[in-house]
Amino acid sequence: MQVVSKKCVVSSRDLDFLAYSFARMRFHGRHLCTDAITGNMDEDCRMWFLKRYDFYFEQLNEKELTE
Repeated sequence: MQVVSKKCVVSSRDLDFLAYSFARMRFHGRHLCTDAITGNMDEDCRMWFLKRYDFYFEQLNEKELTE
């Protein structure tokens, strides 16, 4: 299991899946509060998660524009 930080015991694969899932929800019009989603994460996990979340959301938007 690859962890995001020494303090964070969640695997990067799990956080990546969650970031992708929440980005898809946002893309489909659901209002999401990222502060609520990341509220229990330490700073390293939070920053990593938000970076992946933004990446996936932008990727979905770009895909929409090209179709």
